[in-house]
Amino acid sequence: MLLKALALFAIGGGQLGNTLDAIPNEGDWGAPPVTEDTFDEIERAGFKSVRLPTTWTHHFASEAPGYVVNATWMNRIETVVDRTLKKGFWVVINVHHDSWEWADFTQPEDLEARKTKFEKLWVQIADRFKSKSDKLIFEPLSEPAGGNSEANADQYNDANQRFVNVVRNSGGYNKDRLLTLLGLNANIQRTVDWFDEPTNASNYILHVHDYDPWETSWGRTRWGFADDKKQIEDTFIALQNHFKVPAMIGEWGLTSKTVESAAAWDYFGFFVRTSKKYQLVNQLWDNGGDHYDRINKIWRDPVKLDIVNTMKDVPNTMFVCPQIGAVWLKKGAALTQLEKEPGTNYVLSATGFNLTEAYFKKALKDNTTGLKDTLTIKSSRGIQLPLQIRLYEKPVISTTAIQETSTDTLLIPVAFNGATLAIVKAVRKDDWTVYYGDLQKARIN
Repeated sequence: MLLKALALFAIGGGQLGNTLDAIPNEGDWGAPPVTEDTFDEIERAGFKSVRLPTTWTHHFASEAPGYVVNATWMNRIETVVDRTLKKGFWVVINVHHDSWEWADFTQPEDLEARKTKFEKLWVQIADRFKSKSDKLIFEPLSEPAGGNSEANADQYNDANQRFVNVVRNSGGYNKDRLLTLLGLNANIQRTVDWFDEPTNASNYILHVHDYDPWETSWGRTRWGFADDKKQIEDTFIALQNHFKVPAMIGEWGLTSKTVESAAAWDYFGFFVRTSKKYQLVNQLWDNGGDHYDRINKIWRDPVKLDIVNTMKDVPNTMFVCPQIGAVWLKKGAALTQLEKEPGTNYVLSATGFNLTEAYFKKALKDNTTGLKDTLTIKSSRGIQLPLQIRLYEKPVISTTAIQETSTDTLLIPVAFNGATLAIVKAVRKDDWTVYYGDLQKARIN
Protein backbone atom coordinates (compact mmCIF):
# COMPACT_ATOMS: atom_id res chain seq x y z
CA MET A 1 0.00 0.00 0.00
CA LEU A 2 2.84 2.39 0.84
CA LEU A 3 4.44 2.07 -2.59
CA LYS A 4 1.06 2.52 -4.29
CA ALA A 5 0.37 5.65 -2.25
CA LEU A 6 3.78 7.10 -3.04
CA ALA A 7 3.30 6.50 -6.76
CA LEU A 8 0.04 8.45 -6.72
CA PHE A 9 1.32 11.16 -4.37
CA ALA A 10 4.18 11.68 -6.81
CA ILE A 11 1.71 12.92 -9.39
CA GLY A 12 1.08 15.89 -7.10
CA GLY A 13 -1.45 16.69 -4.43
CA GLY A 14 -3.87 19.47 -3.59
CA GLN A 15 -4.93 21.15 -0.36
CA LEU A 16 -8.12 22.54 1.12
CA GLY A 17 -6.52 25.21 3.29
CA ASN A 18 -8.35 27.97 5.20
CA THR A 19 -11.50 25.89 5.16
CA LEU A 20 -11.95 23.18 7.79
CA ASP A 21 -8.92 24.65 9.55
CA ALA A 22 -10.41 28.17 9.73
CA ILE A 23 -10.82 29.69 13.20
CA PRO A 24 -13.29 29.39 14.74
CA ASN A 25 -15.51 27.86 12.03
CA GLU A 26 -15.45 26.57 8.48
CA GLY A 27 -15.69 29.47 6.04
CA ASP A 28 -14.55 32.17 8.49
CA TRP A 29 -11.26 32.80 6.64
CA GLY A 30 -12.71 33.62 3.24
CA ALA A 31 -12.56 30.22 1.58
CA PRO A 32 -16.04 28.82 0.90
CA PRO A 33 -17.38 25.80 2.78
CA VAL A 34 -16.93 22.41 1.12
CA THR A 35 -19.73 21.40 -1.25
CA GLU A 36 -20.41 18.37 -3.43
CA ASP A 37 -18.51 19.86 -6.37
CA THR A 38 -15.52 21.28 -4.46
CA PHE A 39 -13.20 18.52 -5.65
CA ASP A 40 -14.36 18.35 -9.27
CA GLU A 41 -11.79 20.81 -10.62
CA ILE A 42 -9.03 19.37 -8.42
CA GLU A 43 -9.83 15.99 -9.93
CA ARG A 44 -9.86 17.38 -13.48
CA ALA A 45 -6.51 19.03 -12.80
CA GLY A 46 -4.98 15.58 -12.40
CA PHE A 47 -4.25 15.54 -8.67
CA LYS A 48 -4.53 12.18 -6.96
CA SER A 49 -4.38 13.26 -3.32
CA VAL A 50 -5.97 15.97 -1.16
CA ARG A 51 -4.93 17.18 2.28
CA LEU A 52 -7.78 18.37 4.51
CA PRO A 53 -6.30 20.64 7.23
CA THR A 54 -8.69 20.52 10.18
CA THR A 55 -8.75 22.61 13.36
CA TRP A 56 -10.55 21.12 16.36
CA THR A 57 -9.94 23.79 19.04
CA HIS A 58 -13.38 25.41 18.95
CA HIS A 59 -15.32 22.18 18.47
CA PHE A 60 -15.04 20.42 21.82
CA ALA A 61 -18.35 19.76 23.57
CA SER A 62 -16.52 19.29 26.87
CA GLU A 63 -13.09 19.82 28.39
CA ALA A 64 -11.30 17.64 30.96
CA PRO A 65 -11.51 14.86 31.65
CA GLY A 66 -13.34 13.66 28.54
CA TYR A 67 -12.40 16.29 25.91
CA VAL A 68 -15.38 15.15 23.82
CA VAL A 69 -15.56 16.52 20.26
CA ASN A 70 -18.83 18.15 19.26
CA ALA A 71 -20.85 15.55 17.34
CA THR A 72 -21.89 18.04 14.67
CA TRP A 73 -18.26 18.86 13.88
CA MET A 74 -17.14 15.23 13.82
CA ASN A 75 -20.04 14.42 11.49
CA ARG A 76 -19.07 17.32 9.24
CA ILE A 77 -15.47 16.12 8.94
CA GLU A 78 -16.69 12.60 8.15
CA THR A 79 -18.99 13.95 5.43
CA VAL A 80 -16.12 15.81 3.75
CA VAL A 81 -13.78 12.81 4.04
CA ASP A 82 -16.43 10.53 2.51
CA ARG A 83 -16.93 12.91 -0.42
CA THR A 84 -13.19 13.04 -1.04
CA LEU A 85 -12.71 9.28 -0.83
CA LYS A 86 -15.68 8.79 -3.16
CA LYS A 87 -13.77 10.79 -5.79
CA GLY A 88 -10.94 8.27 -5.55
CA PHE A 89 -8.42 10.58 -3.87
CA TRP A 90 -5.88 9.64 -1.27
CA VAL A 91 -6.96 11.83 1.66
CA VAL A 92 -4.95 13.28 4.55
CA ILE A 93 -6.72 14.55 7.68
CA ASN A 94 -4.94 16.14 10.60
CA VAL A 95 -4.96 18.31 13.71
CA HIS A 96 -3.97 21.69 12.26
CA HIS A 97 -3.99 25.11 13.95
CA ASP A 98 -4.47 23.44 17.31
CA SER A 99 -0.66 23.25 17.16
CA TRP A 100 -0.40 26.87 18.29
CA GLU A 101 -3.81 27.34 19.92
CA TRP A 102 -3.38 24.71 22.64
CA ALA A 103 -1.13 21.87 21.46
CA ASP A 104 2.20 23.65 21.81
CA PHE A 105 3.99 20.98 23.81
CA THR A 106 7.06 23.11 24.39
CA GLN A 107 5.20 25.21 26.97
CA PRO A 108 5.49 23.69 30.47
CA GLU A 109 2.17 24.90 31.88
CA ASP A 110 -0.37 22.04 32.07
CA LEU A 111 1.80 20.08 29.65
CA GLU A 112 0.58 16.63 30.62
CA ALA A 113 -3.05 17.77 30.52
CA ARG A 114 -2.59 19.09 26.99
CA LYS A 115 -0.91 15.88 25.86
CA THR A 116 -3.80 13.94 27.36
CA LYS A 117 -6.21 16.14 25.41
CA PHE A 118 -4.19 15.40 22.25
CA GLU A 119 -4.42 11.65 22.90
CA LYS A 120 -8.15 11.73 23.64
CA LEU A 121 -8.78 13.75 20.50
CA TRP A 122 -6.99 11.13 18.42
CA VAL A 123 -8.85 8.31 20.21
CA GLN A 124 -12.08 9.83 18.88
CA ILE A 125 -10.76 10.54 15.36
CA ALA A 126 -9.21 7.07 15.06
CA ASP A 127 -12.39 5.40 16.25
CA ARG A 128 -14.67 7.35 13.90
CA PHE A 129 -12.53 6.67 10.83
CA LYS A 130 -11.15 3.20 11.59
CA SER A 131 -13.35 1.50 8.98
CA LYS A 132 -12.66 3.97 6.18
CA SER A 133 -10.71 3.08 3.06
CA ASP A 134 -6.98 2.58 3.41
CA LYS A 135 -6.67 5.65 1.16
CA LEU A 136 -7.35 7.74 4.26
CA ILE A 137 -4.11 8.91 5.93
CA PHE A 138 -3.66 10.36 9.42
CA GLU A 139 -1.33 13.29 10.20
CA PRO A 140 -0.92 13.92 13.96
CA LEU A 141 -0.21 17.66 14.26
CA SER A 142 0.66 20.26 11.63
CA GLU A 143 3.85 22.31 12.09
CA PRO A 144 4.52 21.44 15.75
CA ALA A 145 5.23 24.73 17.50
CA GLY A 146 8.26 25.74 19.55
CA GLY A 147 11.70 27.27 19.44
CA ASN A 148 14.67 25.68 17.77
CA SER A 149 16.02 23.22 20.35
CA GLU A 150 16.46 19.49 20.80
CA ALA A 151 14.46 19.58 24.03
CA ASN A 152 11.47 21.02 22.15
CA ALA A 153 11.86 18.46 19.38
CA ASP A 154 11.78 15.66 21.94
CA GLN A 155 8.37 16.80 23.13
CA TYR A 156 7.02 16.05 19.67
CA ASN A 157 8.89 12.75 19.47
CA ASP A 158 6.87 11.87 22.58
CA ALA A 159 3.65 13.20 21.00
CA ASN A 160 4.31 11.13 17.86
CA GLN A 161 4.74 8.01 19.99
CA ARG A 162 1.46 8.68 21.79
CA PHE A 163 -0.28 9.24 18.44
CA VAL A 164 1.07 5.98 17.01
CA ASN A 165 0.04 4.07 20.13
CA VAL A 166 -3.52 5.40 19.91
CA VAL A 167 -3.96 4.75 16.20
CA ARG A 168 -2.37 1.30 16.05
CA ASN A 169 -4.53 0.07 18.95
CA SER A 170 -7.84 1.54 17.75
CA GLY A 171 -9.04 -1.37 15.61
CA GLY A 172 -10.37 -1.60 12.08
CA TYR A 173 -7.93 -0.69 9.32
CA ASN A 174 -5.90 1.50 11.67
CA LYS A 175 -3.50 -1.27 12.59
CA ASP A 176 -1.88 -0.84 9.18
CA ARG A 177 -3.18 2.58 8.14
CA LEU A 178 -0.68 4.87 6.45
CA LEU A 179 0.49 7.70 8.71
CA THR A 180 2.58 10.82 8.24
CA LEU A 181 4.91 11.90 11.06
CA LEU A 182 6.45 15.35 11.59
CA GLY A 183 9.41 16.80 13.45
CA LEU A 184 9.69 20.18 15.15
CA ASN A 185 7.96 22.92 13.08
CA ALA A 186 7.84 20.44 10.16
CA ASN A 187 11.21 22.04 9.35
CA ILE A 188 13.52 19.89 7.24
CA GLN A 189 16.76 20.61 9.10
CA ARG A 190 15.19 20.24 12.55
CA THR A 191 13.62 16.98 11.43
CA VAL A 192 16.98 15.74 10.16
CA ASP A 193 18.66 16.72 13.42
CA TRP A 194 16.16 15.55 16.04
CA PHE A 195 13.31 13.36 14.73
CA ASP A 196 13.10 9.93 16.38
CA GLU A 197 11.05 7.16 14.84
CA PRO A 198 8.30 5.91 17.18
CA THR A 199 8.18 2.23 18.00
CA ASN A 200 5.52 0.30 16.08
CA ALA A 201 5.25 3.18 13.60
CA SER A 202 5.59 0.97 10.48
CA ASN A 203 3.92 2.10 7.29
CA TYR A 204 4.52 5.84 7.64
CA ILE A 205 5.81 8.73 5.54
CA LEU A 206 8.08 11.39 7.01
CA HIS A 207 6.31 14.75 6.60
CA VAL A 208 8.07 18.13 6.21
CA HIS A 209 7.20 21.60 4.88
CA ASP A 210 9.38 23.81 2.70
CA TYR A 211 8.87 27.51 1.92
CA ASP A 212 12.55 28.39 1.42
CA PRO A 213 13.68 31.05 0.91
CA TRP A 214 11.06 32.44 3.29
CA GLU A 215 11.86 36.08 2.54
CA THR A 216 10.45 35.62 -0.97
CA SER A 217 7.01 35.83 0.65
CA TRP A 218 7.99 39.08 2.36
CA GLY A 219 9.17 41.53 -0.24
CA ARG A 220 11.45 39.87 -2.75
CA THR A 221 10.03 39.90 -6.25
CA ARG A 222 12.60 37.60 -7.89
CA TRP A 223 13.59 33.98 -7.37
CA GLY A 224 16.02 31.75 -9.20
CA PHE A 225 19.51 32.84 -8.24
CA ALA A 226 22.10 30.13 -7.59
CA ASP A 227 21.82 30.54 -3.80
CA ASP A 228 18.04 30.15 -3.96
CA LYS A 229 18.31 26.83 -5.75
CA LYS A 230 21.20 25.61 -3.60
CA GLN A 231 19.18 26.28 -0.44
CA ILE A 232 16.38 23.99 -1.61
CA GLU A 233 18.63 21.27 -3.00
CA ASP A 234 20.87 21.16 0.09
CA THR A 235 17.90 20.51 2.39
CA PHE A 236 16.55 17.82 0.06
CA ILE A 237 19.93 16.09 0.05
CA ALA A 238 20.11 16.20 3.84
CA LEU A 239 16.62 14.72 4.15
CA GLN A 240 17.29 11.91 1.68
CA ASN A 241 20.70 11.04 3.13
CA HIS A 242 19.60 10.91 6.76
CA PHE A 243 16.42 8.81 6.62
CA LYS A 244 15.66 5.41 5.18
CA VAL A 245 11.90 5.94 4.97
CA PRO A 246 9.85 7.74 2.31
CA ALA A 247 9.39 11.48 2.77
CA MET A 248 6.82 13.96 1.55
CA ILE A 249 6.76 17.74 1.40
CA GLY A 250 3.28 18.27 2.78
CA GLU A 251 3.30 22.02 2.13
CA TRP A 252 5.33 24.09 -0.31
CA GLY A 253 4.90 26.97 -2.73
CA LEU A 254 5.41 30.66 -3.26
CA THR A 255 2.43 32.16 -1.46
CA SER A 256 3.36 35.78 -2.16
CA LYS A 257 1.62 37.53 -5.04
CA THR A 258 4.56 39.93 -5.37
CA VAL A 259 6.90 37.42 -7.03
CA GLU A 260 7.26 38.11 -10.75
CA SER A 261 5.46 35.52 -12.86
CA ALA A 262 8.44 34.02 -14.66
CA ALA A 263 10.40 33.86 -11.39
CA ALA A 264 7.50 31.94 -9.85
CA TRP A 265 7.42 29.57 -12.84
CA ASP A 266 11.15 29.02 -12.45
CA TYR A 267 10.62 28.20 -8.77
CA PHE A 268 7.75 25.80 -9.46
CA GLY A 269 9.68 24.04 -12.20
CA PHE A 270 12.85 23.71 -10.14
CA PHE A 271 10.98 22.56 -7.03
CA VAL A 272 9.00 19.88 -8.85
CA ARG A 273 12.00 18.55 -10.79
CA THR A 274 14.30 18.59 -7.76
CA SER A 275 11.80 16.91 -5.41
CA LYS A 276 11.34 14.20 -8.01
CA LYS A 277 15.14 13.88 -8.40
CA TYR A 278 15.44 13.12 -4.69
CA GLN A 279 12.31 10.94 -4.61
CA LEU A 280 10.31 13.32 -2.43
CA VAL A 281 6.57 13.50 -3.03
CA ASN A 282 4.82 16.84 -2.61
CA GLN A 283 1.48 18.49 -1.91
CA LEU A 284 1.18 22.12 -2.99
CA TRP A 285 -0.25 24.40 -0.30
CA ASP A 286 -3.40 26.21 -1.38
CA ASN A 287 -5.74 28.22 0.83
CA GLY A 288 -8.24 29.17 -1.86
CA GLY A 289 -6.50 32.49 -2.43
CA ASP A 290 -3.18 31.32 -3.85
CA HIS A 291 -3.89 28.93 -6.71
CA TYR A 292 -7.39 27.54 -7.20
CA ASP A 293 -10.19 30.08 -6.86
CA ARG A 294 -12.94 27.87 -5.46
CA ILE A 295 -15.56 30.62 -5.71
CA ASN A 296 -15.12 31.30 -9.43
CA LYS A 297 -13.80 27.79 -10.12
CA ILE A 298 -10.69 28.84 -12.02
CA TRP A 299 -6.94 28.36 -11.60
CA ARG A 300 -5.37 31.76 -11.05
CA ASP A 301 -2.20 30.82 -12.93
CA PRO A 302 -2.73 27.79 -15.20
CA VAL A 303 1.00 27.77 -16.01
CA LYS A 304 1.85 26.76 -12.44
CA LEU A 305 -0.70 23.97 -12.62
CA ASP A 306 0.83 22.73 -15.87
CA ILE A 307 4.29 22.77 -14.31
CA VAL A 308 3.17 20.80 -11.26
CA ASN A 309 1.34 18.19 -13.29
CA THR A 310 3.74 17.61 -16.17
CA MET A 311 6.59 16.60 -13.83
CA LYS A 312 9.00 16.76 -16.78
CA ASP A 313 12.70 16.41 -16.09
CA VAL A 314 13.60 19.46 -18.16
CA PRO A 315 13.75 23.19 -17.43
CA ASN A 316 10.95 25.22 -18.94
CA THR A 317 11.77 27.33 -21.95
CA MET A 318 11.82 30.81 -20.44
CA PHE A 319 14.27 33.61 -19.84
CA VAL A 320 15.98 33.35 -16.46
CA CYS A 321 16.46 37.10 -16.16
CA PRO A 322 14.64 39.47 -15.70
CA GLN A 323 12.14 36.74 -14.66
CA ILE A 324 9.09 38.88 -15.30
CA GLY A 325 7.21 37.02 -18.03
CA ALA A 326 6.50 40.26 -19.87
CA VAL A 327 8.01 42.80 -22.25
CA TRP A 328 7.55 46.27 -20.72
CA LEU A 329 7.58 49.17 -23.17
CA LYS A 330 7.56 52.74 -21.89
CA LYS A 331 5.18 54.95 -23.81
CA GLY A 332 7.02 57.44 -26.00
CA ALA A 333 10.38 55.62 -25.82
CA ALA A 334 12.13 54.60 -29.03
CA LEU A 335 12.05 50.92 -30.00
CA THR A 336 15.67 49.94 -30.52
CA GLN A 337 17.63 46.76 -31.26
CA LEU A 338 14.74 45.11 -33.07
CA GLU A 339 15.14 42.75 -35.98
CA LYS A 340 13.79 44.53 -39.03
CA GLU A 341 12.16 41.75 -41.00
CA PRO A 342 9.16 43.21 -42.86
CA GLY A 343 5.97 41.21 -42.45
CA THR A 344 7.28 38.89 -39.74
CA ASN A 345 6.66 38.78 -36.00
CA TYR A 346 9.91 37.24 -34.76
CA VAL A 347 13.32 36.03 -35.84
CA LEU A 348 15.04 33.04 -34.26
CA SER A 349 18.59 33.32 -32.98
CA ALA A 350 21.08 30.92 -31.40
CA THR A 351 19.96 31.91 -27.88
CA GLY A 352 16.26 32.69 -28.32
CA PHE A 353 14.14 34.88 -30.55
CA ASN A 354 13.80 38.57 -31.39
CA LEU A 355 10.46 40.27 -31.82
CA THR A 356 10.46 42.43 -34.93
CA GLU A 357 9.67 46.06 -35.62
CA ALA A 358 6.74 44.92 -37.73
CA TYR A 359 5.27 43.04 -34.79
CA PHE A 360 5.54 45.98 -32.39
CA LYS A 361 3.99 48.41 -34.87
CA LYS A 362 1.01 46.09 -35.08
CA ALA A 363 0.75 45.43 -31.34
CA LEU A 364 1.07 49.10 -30.33
CA LYS A 365 -0.94 50.75 -33.06
CA ASP A 366 -3.66 52.20 -30.75
CA ASN A 367 -1.06 53.59 -28.26
CA THR A 368 -3.21 53.01 -25.16
CA THR A 369 -1.42 51.78 -22.05
CA GLY A 370 -1.94 48.34 -20.54
CA LEU A 371 -1.77 44.78 -21.83
CA LYS A 372 -1.33 44.84 -25.60
CA ASP A 373 -0.86 41.17 -26.45
CA THR A 374 -0.08 37.78 -24.93
CA LEU A 375 2.23 35.54 -26.93
CA THR A 376 2.52 31.79 -26.38
CA ILE A 377 6.03 30.36 -26.40
CA LYS A 378 6.03 26.76 -27.58
CA SER A 379 9.04 24.50 -27.74
CA SER A 380 9.95 20.85 -27.96
CA ARG A 381 10.93 20.80 -24.26
CA GLY A 382 8.90 21.96 -21.29
CA ILE A 383 5.43 23.43 -21.28
CA GLN A 384 3.89 26.33 -23.16
CA LEU A 385 4.50 29.66 -21.47
CA PRO A 386 2.81 33.03 -22.00
CA LEU A 387 4.74 36.24 -22.68
CA GLN A 388 2.84 39.50 -22.14
CA ILE A 389 3.46 42.70 -24.11
CA ARG A 390 2.65 45.75 -21.98
CA LEU A 391 2.77 49.50 -22.65
CA TYR A 392 3.05 51.80 -19.65
CA GLU A 393 3.73 55.27 -18.35
CA LYS A 394 5.04 56.23 -14.92
CA PRO A 395 2.43 55.53 -12.21
CA VAL A 396 1.18 58.57 -10.32
CA ILE A 397 0.07 58.87 -6.69
CA SER A 398 -2.33 61.80 -6.60
CA THR A 399 -1.71 62.73 -2.97
CA THR A 400 1.04 62.08 -0.43
CA ALA A 401 -1.12 62.62 2.68
CA ILE A 402 -4.15 60.45 3.37
CA GLN A 403 -6.62 60.72 6.24
CA GLU A 404 -7.51 57.27 7.53
CA THR A 405 -11.27 56.80 7.74
CA SER A 406 -11.46 53.10 8.52
CA THR A 407 -9.58 50.68 10.74
CA ASP A 408 -9.93 48.01 8.06
CA THR A 409 -9.02 49.81 4.83
CA LEU A 410 -6.53 52.48 3.80
CA LEU A 411 -7.25 53.58 0.24
CA ILE A 412 -4.23 55.01 -1.59
CA PRO A 413 -5.22 56.66 -4.92
CA VAL A 414 -2.86 55.52 -7.67
CA ALA A 415 -3.10 55.88 -11.45
CA PHE A 416 -1.07 52.86 -12.60
CA ASN A 417 -1.04 53.94 -16.27
CA GLY A 418 -0.53 50.43 -17.59
CA ALA A 419 1.92 49.35 -14.89
CA THR A 420 1.09 46.63 -12.36
CA LEU A 421 1.74 46.70 -8.63
CA ALA A 422 4.77 44.72 -7.43
CA ILE A 423 4.72 45.41 -3.70
CA VAL A 424 3.66 47.92 -1.07
CA LYS A 425 5.74 48.32 2.07
CA ALA A 426 3.74 49.67 5.01
CA VAL A 427 5.90 50.57 7.98
CA ARG A 428 4.17 50.84 11.33
CA LYS A 429 5.01 50.89 15.03
CA ASP A 430 6.67 47.57 15.67
CA ASP A 431 4.84 44.79 17.47
CA TRP A 432 5.06 41.01 16.96
CA THR A 433 7.12 41.44 13.77
CA VAL A 434 10.16 42.25 15.91
CA TYR A 435 10.62 38.50 16.30
CA TYR A 436 10.89 37.94 12.52
CA GLY A 437 13.66 38.47 9.99
CA ASP A 438 14.80 41.85 8.72
CA LEU A 439 12.50 41.86 5.70
CA GLN A 440 9.45 41.25 7.87
CA LYS A 441 10.00 43.68 10.75
CA ALA A 442 7.36 46.42 11.06
CA ARG A 443 6.04 45.43 7.70
CA ILE A 444 2.74 44.62 6.06
CA ASN A 445 2.88 43.41 2.46
